[in-house]
Amino acid sequence: MNLYDQIGEKKIDLLIDILYDDVIANDDRINILFHNGFHSVKDEQKKFFRIFLGAPTNLFDFPNLKDKHYKFPISIDVAKFWIEDFEIALEKIELDETLKYFLRKKIKMLGMHMINTVK
Repeated sequence: MNLYDQIGEKKIDLLIDILYDDVIANDDRINILFHNGFHSVKDEQKKFFRIFLGAPTNLFDFPNLKDKHYKFPISIDVAKFWIEDFEIALEKIELDETLKYFLRKKIKMLGMHMINTVK
């Protein structure tokens, strides 16, 4: 069973809502990157995380993350801030600690993968 099946779509969506509405919205280190607000970002993130964690889909639905984020400067600091915020959001939901452990590992790899600038 994959992480999507174990966590469930409702909890994945709740995690993303908390991440953007409660954590990133109040994190001045990175919230300025979201000029147009969080609504469309949250919708895209929910879709992405469902697929990323194993929801059934075909390969053509999975976005090329590097291309999609190319216009946004993501430094190692920005990536670390996003990872930290994700971990804060993760602590705000009820989820088995083993699942949180594996999700943290995947998120750290994802965050580091998105770095596209040294500044």
